[in-house]
Amino acid sequence: MKNETKSISEIFADALRADDSPFDGDCADRADDPPALTSHYSNALEALTAVAPQGSTVRVVGFDRADIFLRAGYRVVDGDADVTIARGGEREFDAARKTECKKLILAPTRAYAAADSPSYRTKDKAFAVMRLGKKPFAAVFDAKDADKNLASLFGEVVALDLAAFDLTFGAYMRGERADGTTASDIAKLITETTAELKSNEKNRTKAAETLVRAGEKCARIVERTPELLHNSGAAQTAEALRMLYAAEDRPLGMRGETEMLLSAYVTEFYIKSLTTVKTEFPPDNSRRIDSVCEYFGTDVRRACVYATAIYPPMKMRLYEYRRDEFRTEQLRMLYEIKRRHSAAWQVFKRLYPDDGYGLKTLIDKTDIGICLALAPDVFAADTMLSFLKQTGRLEKYIV
Repeated sequence: MKNETKSISEIFADALRADDSPFDGDCADRADDPPALTSHYSNALEALTAVAPQGSTVRVVGFDRADIFLRAGYRVVDGDADVTIARGGEREFDAARKTECKKLILAPTRAYAAADSPSYRTKDKAFAVMRLGKKPFAAVFDAKDADKNLASLFGEVVALDLAAFDLTFGAYMRGERADGTTASDIAKLITETTAELKSNEKNRTKAAETLVRAGEKCARIVERTPELLHNSGAAQTAEALRMLYAAEDRPLGMRGETEMLLSAYVTEFYIKSLTTVKTEFPPDNSRRIDSVCEYFGTDVRRACVYATAIYPPMKMRLYEYRRDEFRTEQLRMLYEIKRRHSAAWQVFKRLYPDDGYGLKTLIDKTDIGICLALAPDVFAADTMLSFLKQTGRLEKYIV
């Protein structure tokens, strides 16, 4: 196993440079190059008529009915098409890239942050992976077609806060300049969205409109900084939790609400880790691989592939020095995130018909320790959680 591991930003850069990159999506460019910025529309038919003339072949994914496209003069097909339009979340976005198409349109009912980005999350058997595919020509933000689980939509927005911190932390560790603009944009969006939702409490129509507008802004932020997509310790832990629940045939909530709950735990864990620094033994990857197979029921070969390589001593010493050097800035960001999360949490609960009563049993707290410990080895991301694995701080949670 290699001693070096690339950061997520380096992986994206390599993928964009390489002609034979394994990150290339199945929807390869043919005649039409996507625009620099994805165009936004308020409904699916408006987006389709803007990017393709009548008579074009259209493949639809995730729509209950395709007659609106037929009546508009388009030919609906099952295979290769001029345009593929996908409605739903990341699963439907992934399915839309499975066949050849000239233009891609995404109509999210959730996962709004991924709507403008060429990067997307899919699965390799049980493991989550990031891919780089065709950039959407258009994205649809229809408040009337938002997912009914408004709390999950809000959770997706709030979860970006910790992703911005982890993106900044990764920049510190690599000796690069941190992108303060992205973090401040996300912080402002969460604060404004929380206040607007609070003023429209229990008005689901107004709340859906607010969340779709916030999702549209999230999409623009991620379009500008694609490395941000799912780059957080909460996203990693959520993937580990998903794998654990799938292996044990237990139901789990939607990604947005799961990451909202886990963000609080991970943020607190980050703060504690920065305020109580102590020396631990290096991680044991052989033991970790065995644990991934035992708890998540995965194939040992894939578990070996997805296990994060151990940093060499020289690199680790440099990273530890930088963590200490920028500790004040990191703690300031985390305390601000904790404050915003606390305000958002009150609104988040009220978005449920039972005012959040069901959240008490959504996640079994006894599962969080093992998922937090193994998260860096089930979903690769350049996060503080991945760094904490290198310090050996996660080993004590593996039982």
